[in-house]
Amino acid sequence: MELQANASSVETDLGGSNHGYLGLVLTDEEYNSIPNTAPFVPPHYPAPLVIPPTATAIEALQIKEQHNEQKRLYLECKNIEKALLQYVQDALEEKYIAALIDNYTNLITADIPDTLDYLFYNFGKVLSEKVMQKEAEIMAMTWLPLDPTILLTKSLEDFNKLAHQAGVPYTLAQILEKALSIIRATRDFELTLTTWKNKPQEQKT
Repeated sequence: MELQANASSVETDLGGSNHGYLGLVLTDEEYNSIPNTAPFVPPHYPAPLVIPPTATAIEALQIKEQHNEQKRLYLECKNIEKALLQYVQDALEEKYIAALIDNYTNLITADIPDTLDYLFYNFGKVLSEKVMQKEAEIMAMTWLPLDPTILLTKSLEDFNKLAHQAGVPYTLAQILEKALSIIRATRDFELTLTTWKNKPQEQKT
């Protein structure tokens, strides 16, 4: 009985403890790179229930409960996968996923890792023109001293991520200079800007 209990616990967390269903989203390689996880094993629908004629009433009840639990895990995993795919389908414009949708069910038929691979391969490329457009938008933004600082820093962080995705990353010094240009445009912080300018170069981080 102890062996059955241990096997049941492994099936419950799908080999991944708190990360079990993350295996529906990641590839096997990505999932296995997470510390303290075993390979993700999605549950299969159990074979028809068979109770040996020699089983006692208690053993028969345990076999039934185990069979029901296997069915529950299978359906739970399938329903979670369907829900995640539905979220993906609802979040994206039809033109991006048209090739993945079944004509009869109007649903995505691929699993989640394959769906994400398709999207990143076909639509995940960021053109340098988009980076230039975003840069122009940021440099034209109006940031006021009373505005939260995060409005400025978040815009620059998002821009930096976009540039990295396009393969034309900016250096930290370049991002910092853009921030300073926006701050100078406020015609405020003169003392602070002067203090900054007089700092040694290694301290300008």
